[in-house]
Amino acid sequence: MIEFDRVTVERLGSVVLERLDLAVPAGRSVAIIGPAAAGKTSLLETIATLLPLRSGRLHVDGFSAAREPAAIRTRVGYLPDGIPAWPTIRVDECLELFAAADGLRAAAVTAAVGRSLAAVGLESLAGSRCDAVSADQGKRLLLARALLHDPPILLLDNPTAGLDPCGCDLVSRLLADAQLTGRTVIAALNAADVPAGFDDLVVLHEGRLVKTGGCRPEAHPEVAAWRLLIDCPAAAAAAARAIGHIAISTECPDDDRLCCRLAPNRGPIDETVAALVKAGIPVVGCRYDPPWPAQLLAATVADRS
Repeated sequence: MIEFDRVTVERLGSVVLERLDLAVPAGRSVAIIGPAAAGKTSLLETIATLLPLRSGRLHVDGFSAAREPAAIRTRVGYLPDGIPAWPTIRVDECLELFAAADGLRAAAVTAAVGRSLAAVGLESLAGSRCDAVSADQGKRLLLARALLHDPPILLLDNPTAGLDPCGCDLVSRLLADAQLTGRTVIAALNAADVPAGFDDLVVLHEGRLVKTGGCRPEAHPEVAAWRLLIDCPAAAAAAARAIGHIAISTECPDDDRLCCRLAPNRGPIDETVAALVKAGIPVVGCRYDPPWPAQLLAATVADRS
């Protein structure tokens, strides 16, 4: 369990988290979204005890961030968005230093380095220099560092940034494994498209918690309308007529695509697709456009303005 109780945090004299109340039960996967400077990275760094509290209380697995930061650091694996530069040493040597700093010794260090490199698919780079790795490999190496001491809590800052499709799949597998093993995952996402596998959603704005809820659009009925893009080859106009009684509005950018706004109380997206199929309309794709978390974020921030 991670518990924020009216936590305020400053960075360089400016408040980055203000009177934050948030509880994350053990074993949950939580996605944090928000505009730039919302406090997403600051929240992760506060849990990792990299930023001190100005006021309030924070407990991580029963340990106080104010009194027991060292104990918390043994419970947490932190993946930063990036680092300024890698040292000019070998990959395995770099991870060995981090493993020793995590309290591992002797054979446990070697085992941890091998296990974490295997987990991120970098076994073949163990003897390569850190400063020669690609952007994708560097992000994986940071993830390997976070996994070294097999922490029960993972904090991921923009975890898919810089990763190729295989790397993004790796993050998805990590989330799935975390759910199976009971590991807690909290991820700050700069892009408001949340990967599959998260249980809960947290929205921050200007350092304040403005919304929590499930990580699916049906959990947020307060959104006035969802914008959908439906691919229906050579049948956009017919599709618009077929769902005219369901949609708030429709627009056909061309003969193959239909944009529509659908009220949450009209049912989930698959019911709209079902109505089109029943009407004999060919549907090859249907998606939220932009992704639903981005639409939720825009609506939530607009309400705060």
